Amino acid sequence: MTDQRSTRPVPGPTKRPGSGSSGNGGGGRRGNTTSKKKSETTYVSDPKAKFLNPYTFVPAPPRAGLPGPLGEDSKPRGHDRLHEDCWTGSIAVTLTVRTPLLLLDTARDVAPESGAQEHRVYPVLTRRGKPYLPATSVKGMLRSAYEAITGSRFGVFHSNDLPLGWRRTAEDALSMKPARVSNDGTRLEIHEAVARLPYYPSKDSSKDLPRYPGGAAPEPLDEVHVRIKKKGNVSTVTDIRKGPPPDGAKDWKHGYVCVTGNNAPGKTHERVFLVSKDPQRPAITTAMHERWNALMRSYGDAHDPGEIWGRDGAKDEPGKRLGDEPGKLGWSAHLWQQERSELHPGALCYVRLKRGVVAGIYPVTVTRDIAAETPGEMLPDDLHPAPDLASLSIADRVFGWVAPKGSSTRPAGYRGRVRIGPVECTADERQTVTEFDGDGLPLAVLSAPKPAQGRFYLSEVSDPSRPVKARASKEEVYTAKGRKLRGRKVYWHHAAVTDDPDYWDAAGKGSADPTQQPVNDKGHREYRRPRKPAEGDGVISGGRFVTRDEEQRDSQNRSVRGWVKPGTTFTFRVDVHDLDDVELGALIWLLRLPEDCFHRLGLGKPLGFGSVRLDIDPDGTTLHSGQDWSDYYHLLTDPLADNDASSILDRCAQAFEELLGQGEMPKIRDVFLATARGHADLPVHYPRVRPLELKAGRLIPPDPRGLAYEWFTANERMEGKEVAKGHGQSLPDPTGSPSLVAYKEAEKKNDSSNGRGR
Repeated sequence: MTDQRSTRPVPGPTKRPGSGSSGNGGGGRRGNTTSKKKSETTYVSDPKAKFLNPYTFVPAPPRAGLPGPLGEDSKPRGHDRLHEDCWTGSIAVTLTVRTPLLLLDTARDVAPESGAQEHRVYPVLTRRGKPYLPATSVKGMLRSAYEAITGSRFGVFHSNDLPLGWRRTAEDALSMKPARVSNDGTRLEIHEAVARLPYYPSKDSSKDLPRYPGGAAPEPLDEVHVRIKKKGNVSTVTDIRKGPPPDGAKDWKHGYVCVTGNNAPGKTHERVFLVSKDPQRPAITTAMHERWNALMRSYGDAHDPGEIWGRDGAKDEPGKRLGDEPGKLGWSAHLWQQERSELHPGALCYVRLKRGVVAGIYPVTVTRDIAAETPGEMLPDDLHPAPDLASLSIADRVFGWVAPKGSSTRPAGYRGRVRIGPVECTADERQTVTEFDGDGLPLAVLSAPKPAQGRFYLSEVSDPSRPVKARASKEEVYTAKGRKLRGRKVYWHHAAVTDDPDYWDAAGKGSADPTQQPVNDKGHREYRRPRKPAEGDGVISGGRFVTRDEEQRDSQNRSVRGWVKPGTTFTFRVDVHDLDDVELGALIWLLRLPEDCFHRLGLGKPLGFGSVRLDIDPDGTTLHSGQDWSDYYHLLTDPLADNDASSILDRCAQAFEELLGQGEMPKIRDVFLATARGHADLPVHYPRVRPLELKAGRLIPPDPRGLAYEWFTANERMEGKEVAKGHGQSLPDPTGSPSLVAYKEAEKKNDSSNGRGR
């Protein structure tokens, strides 16, 4: 059955525009993700340019190779009785906040007094005068960690049938050929040449734009005849007529008008596809149609409707150009016009040939493309959520399971055998909460997940635990079959700033922008958003960006009126029912990590929030075997056996630790602990480039302009047909040299290619 979204452009928004998208998705207009001036970037060898990406991945190898019960799928034990060699009881746990914890009351959000009304301000979630930590949040944190450390199936894995989308390089545009869908819609007519059509007024040119004899502008898909002027390999239209050429004229060429939109900085031209005398005419196969439809869906998924239909609240049509800066350019027609997103008779497109055969059909020359496989195909079958009750992994058997949505599986669920009791804060709000007045503290923009960044999310074909090799071409990254997903996303503990009170002093020193003040040579306050930039193209002075006194509050970020202080403690109980030694041992292992390791809880984990420590209180813990309970109920006279909880905890933890030393488990364990421990000598932040004016040897401050995408653009820099030396970085192995390196911005120069039609 055909997916009804397959050829549908991005629909108009059904909600208020600006729902949180950063506007950085790869898409259909060149320039919306690049600055007006082109800037080359080069590799930085300066140690101050090294950083940790906020997230990395715990390996998730195929489970068939895992030791013992970790690799086994089975039907869980029933709840009707206790088994003599399994444990039931209650574990007393203390949770200690190590970095500020964001517990936000999302039901009481308000708009700010100043700033965009789409921006939301959240108070701290409290109950009865104390911070309230929902038990479900703790259970969710523990389940995610349990799945990772036991190599279990994913409890939740949202995947559709759409392959990952990616953006081809500008160099790929040189090999694209113009094409037209035949009048009967069954074939492509592949032509060899195009001519530039001056279409948009240029500030530097007073020449009249080519128009029809009556003065009308050429329209998309018009069949025309043109006269051209050649300069080197570039042909430019000088005269244009709709329909046949003038009688007796011999220097007019037959063609079709291709208008992709005013979608690039400085763009002045569209194109005319010149008809070849004997064009190649391959049939449009079902596979070609399916791939085109998948590409159109990929374009649509890359953009929030608010980006396209509500630019800065404007109600103009998406194709209209509002300015030269990102977010103000016109959108390519295939993103918002239904007819331009379909391969209908007469449609114009571009094709990429491989050994003379059509390898892809595209709406523009600098285009998105789709990967060889979908995310679901890149995940081993035995890591997908369990399809039925007989296929539960150890995490499903311990924490519970629900049948996949839309399945008719019966039974449709299994109640877990772990319960998190009420979580109680040990002190009141006055002692445990740091409050922020007015509109609160504006948080930094959280980057949306970018699974299409294959260098981060995908693995080497030969080893799912290894990153993609450095300097692999984008073509190789996305089209090589056999790649797997890197694993389960986890966030680094921000070890460098955990115990630094100056770092967590949100106001900083004096009246200067707190985000631009280096903190004890450890980094910048990455958790708050920089103030609005001063006028100019990223003014740098004294090693920092020059900003105004006005905070940035818009649809891209949120503000908080407080956080739970480090040192705050919560207590709760973990009730367990009929767990065997390994099942209980894995849970105990998570509840007493090494002293310098922490779990991450709550919101804002990429920004360093929510590192927490869990500790078991053996004196408050009671555990009994099924045999103990059987003896107790059999006699009904003697009390329940008084077991030594510490020895049971040690015994079960040892049973699990023995498995951690076998097969693929050491790699999983080492990565898990590395991220929980963090690196005291590396700052943690999203990738960014070093501004040209910033001297070497200085930490790179957060950019108030929000141009994080420039690092990813620089990462794909080409030298000839290869990725440039020092570029093409993949997300490193967390247990090796885990840092990435910033790129520095070189001299800016005018982009002479901006006038090319696209």
